[in-house]
Amino acid sequence: MSDLPLKVRADIRDQWDSPKAAIHSSVESLAQTLGHKVVPQVQWALLYNAVKETFPDKATFVPTVSRVVIALYGRLLSRIENEAHTNWTDELLDVLAKKPPGPEWMLQVEPSGANSSARRPRVTWKADVGAFYLEIPNHEPPMHATIDAGFDQDLDGLFLAPGSIATTPLDDDDREEWAEVTTVETRTAPPGARLLPSKMPGSPQPIPMASTVQRLPTIETLARPTELFRVTPPHTLIVDASTSPLTVQGSHQPSLELLANYLKKWAKIDSNDSLKRPVLKVSLAESPFYFGVIDSISIEPTWSLSRNKEPINPSVLLAFIEGVLGYRETYTNGVRWVFKNDSILK
Repeated sequence: MSDLPLKVRADIRDQWDSPKAAIHSSVESLAQTLGHKVVPQVQWALLYNAVKETFPDKATFVPTVSRVVIALYGRLLSRIENEAHTNWTDELLDVLAKKPPGPEWMLQVEPSGANSSARRPRVTWKADVGAFYLEIPNHEPPMHATIDAGFDQDLDGLFLAPGSIATTPLDDDDREEWAEVTTVETRTAPPGARLLPSKMPGSPQPIPMASTVQRLPTIETLARPTELFRVTPPHTLIVDASTSPLTVQGSHQPSLELLANYLKKWAKIDSNDSLKRPVLKVSLAESPFYFGVIDSISIEPTWSLSRNKEPINPSVLLAFIEGVLGYRETYTNGVRWVFKNDSILK
């Protein structure tokens, strides 16, 4: 690993190889429940050289790989603990019991293929070597929930033969539509009325859906605040015109910065001010929760307007937030507005 950057080598030592690294807790937790120890292996130089363009900040490379691997262990553990996946767990135990002789590890972490268009990590099972393969794409990792959902999809079809189709339980709407197709209707109904299917004697009743098991992420799988809140919706903005200065609070720093910079760029200059300052002073404020994270804007009169005690009209702020940033209003009492955006903003 001597050809790796110093920061990457230090992070491998401290955040992967160290007995205190979070990855070891995930390995042991899965082993205690599954009865098999799935040990991850990474060819660090190969992986780094393949994806380094995605990690211009070398300090994020090893933590990101670690978070992705820990997330996979979490999804495996959730699935094993979920009674709805009992058959899948039995199949997993069968294939693990048939593992051919060889190295202890059964999870190989490697870069996606050179021609791969994958935008998220993917997991597969290679029966010939008895191992999981986790592919890391040369692309900015998606948010935590997207990674989890992707792993669930991969695990559903993990042991299917090529060309097989994974089946999923029907939801209530699917069951109703299927019943309407397969039930022979002998009744009549007025024109335009929908005829509900009859319950046929001896017909199978809908199977109650099992409760979904969802495990909270571990603290080690969560990105630093500057990254986490940038890619994790829903994003929230709150405009409060009941106070002075008027404030805009938000969880998505780029949204706040764009709004503040727009206000500054087109600021009206106070003609009565010898210093030619803007009528309104717009200031970005650092969060008291996290170092280096901007979470609010304050807007207040600079000079002459403050003497007249004129309130600041928030209308242009509300229009910008909805019309430009794409947030939707979820609450207002006339002086305070709450907006949300469920999209991943870039």
